[in-house]
Amino acid sequence: MSRHLPQPAPARRMADIAPFHVMELLTRARQLEAEGRSIIHMEVGEPDFPTPPAVIEAAEAFIRQGQVFYTPALGIPPLREAISRFYAERYGVNVSPERIAVTAGSSGALLLALAALLNPGDELLLPDPGYPCNRHFVRTLEGAPRAMAVGPETNYQPTAEQVAQHWTPRSKGLLVASPANPTGTLIETASMVELADCVAKRGGALLVDEIYHGLTYAPKDVPLGGGRDTDTALALSDEIFVINSFSTCFLLSKKLDRFLQ
Repeated sequence: MSRHLPQPAPARRMADIAPFHVMELLTRARQLEAEGRSIIHMEVGEPDFPTPPAVIEAAEAFIRQGQVFYTPALGIPPLREAISRFYAERYGVNVSPERIAVTAGSSGALLLALAALLNPGDELLLPDPGYPCNRHFVRTLEGAPRAMAVGPETNYQPTAEQVAQHWTPRSKGLLVASPANPTGTLIETASMVELADCVAKRGGALLVDEIYHGLTYAPKDVPLGGGRDTDTALALSDEIFVINSFSTCFLLSKKLDRFLQ
């Protein structure tokens, strides 16, 4: 005979965390597909093609060789070295493998960076509109997200002047994205320098989401929205935290290339 035991109350921080509505839409879309409806998915950024055969073959060969053990906490050295070469070849930036951490998904990387920076009660400045999960990541770590309204007058990106106005004694850093999600705008290199200087002068940390680098509709040498996607914040300072994503960078860029052909 089962007993209904009282359940513990959820943590107070849960009251501040709203659903990720994109995933709610995706769940509903999958339900409609299961009922026989034809759905065009525009709610999440996913490729419309399967995993490339070369990737499948490499994964199968890796498993057959017995490479199924724990890896170093920051990622296997050959992968970190390959990422270092990628930044040297694509951006002309020297990022040593020792400065690179590999996580299972870019959200894990952002959480890791925030966990290394934020103490309970610390503020993190965020542009609004912005990626909705970011403020919840901050709240999960007992931090306080501090939104800065951005609009067309600033290319939907924060300025150094806004950061200075919103900075308080509790502020620990600033998180921006270039290209931004959901607005798609880029931050000019000169503006990124101003943001980095503004944050550094206040003893804070700058985190830059570069997950959508390369996913632009303009040629690589043409500015889009006032910025260039051929620049990386890593070229400006060794003190900047940059988050990138393998699947977004390579799979979605392949989808974009097919669309532009």
